[in-house]
Amino acid sequence: MHTVTHRPPPTVSLSNIGLLTLVIILVVLALMSTVIVGASLVANYFPTIDNQLPFMGLRLASIPLAQLVYFGFCVFLTRLESPVLASVRYAFVLQLQAMIELFVLIVYGLVLGVGIYLLGDVDTQASMRESFASGHVWLAVYLLSLATPAVSILVAGVRLHVLSRQPGALSAIIDGSFLTRTAAIRGDAADSESELVRHLVRLTSTEMPGLGRLMYGNHPRLTTQRSGELSIHELTWWNCPMKLQIALHPLESGAQELRVRCLLRRGTYRLHIIETPVDAVAQMQYIEAHLVKPFMAELERMSAQRQHDALRDQAIEAQLRILQAQIEPHFLFNTLANLRQLYRTSNVDGESMLDHLIAYLRCAMDDLRAEHSSVVKEMDLAMHYLAIMQIRMGERLAFRFSVPDALMEHPMPPAMLISLVENAIKHGIANSRHGEIALSAATDGAALRVSVVDNGAGFSSVGGTGVGLSNIRQRLEAMYGSRAWLEVGVPEQGGFSATIVIPMDERK
Repeated sequence: MHTVTHRPPPTVSLSNIGLLTLVIILVVLALMSTVIVGASLVANYFPTIDNQLPFMGLRLASIPLAQLVYFGFCVFLTRLESPVLASVRYAFVLQLQAMIELFVLIVYGLVLGVGIYLLGDVDTQASMRESFASGHVWLAVYLLSLATPAVSILVAGVRLHVLSRQPGALSAIIDGSFLTRTAAIRGDAADSESELVRHLVRLTSTEMPGLGRLMYGNHPRLTTQRSGELSIHELTWWNCPMKLQIALHPLESGAQELRVRCLLRRGTYRLHIIETPVDAVAQMQYIEAHLVKPFMAELERMSAQRQHDALRDQAIEAQLRILQAQIEPHFLFNTLANLRQLYRTSNVDGESMLDHLIAYLRCAMDDLRAEHSSVVKEMDLAMHYLAIMQIRMGERLAFRFSVPDALMEHPMPPAMLISLVENAIKHGIANSRHGEIALSAATDGAALRVSVVDNGAGFSSVGGTGVGLSNIRQRLEAMYGSRAWLEVGVPEQGGFSATIVIPMDERK
């Protein structure tokens, strides 16, 4: 969700009054001088108009009258939205901007005419010289000079009318708040910046809707510059005097703020004095529809996805705790039962078993409740357990380990290996005269394989029916998804093998 902030209208100060007075003087002088010069030239071109010169004052008075009508129109449009002084000042500035634009067009026309004359053939140059000699071209220039004030008032009035049709746009464009949009966002700064860049690049594609301004082209050009830790992105349209500046600003609260500014470009575009309001409205509406809203919607979707993933991870962790709690009593109760039985037959063997049990519990106290373990820790637990069982079973049990040093510290889920060892004794060699259990760890491509192999009678079902194997499968699926599994099978020499296969990298 984003919020748009508007600055309050500026207060009237001496500096504002001085600026207003200066602008009024410039506009009135431009109007009056244009009309006076134009009327004088027309009078010189048409000698018969000399006897009408006494009435020239009345005709010149029509220009201030037209200015007063324009002033009343501006006040009418803005009387309910902004102070009169601010609206009148903006109206005069807007009119002066329109006159500058007309002047630039006239200069372009003159340059074009000179270019045609210089590059044209002999007949074209002769025709243009005849036009100048006959005075028709000069007459057009005179009439254009006379029309400039009226056209500037008309252009400025039309622009104000377009703004007044959008609620709040005229007041916002006058006080300048319309030219800046802000949106507060939350989330990872790197993710927000990369997502913003992705949406900005998308705007430059020809497959996206264009700006819809005939003279400026449809699709912008994207440039990025660094200002300290801030990345400032700019969208510019060909021949458009304004550009859009977009950046993510960090806030003291730890959140971020998306700021979009519409401002004049450098160079000759500075002649426009202010941002052309109608074009500014088009740019801000375009960026709101095709950048701000999709960008904010994508950030909200990403935030919702993170929350969903966090809840899923919490559910998985809770499931792992439940599954692991089912294994711990199962192993401990069997071990204590074995210890009690052993003390009935031999105190020496019972003390040895108790020593191994104490060592086992010291190693397992943190490990059994931990979220992560390692190969060496799990092998130590299995070694103490097998030592306990060897005291009980005597020569009926032998065991061996094969673990490369490089894999000793590799991460491994806790309480899985000991469950496989327990199953090997209970279901594999419990009734064997010479049982043997081999524990090993090895790598297979990008996977770690930890195996427990016995030479017993084997399972009647490779799927397993005990709590231990079932919980191992569920835990592996919860922790790693399809990247980890439990393999069970029958080796060539007989017996049974169970292998935990997990990825070498971190868990999902």
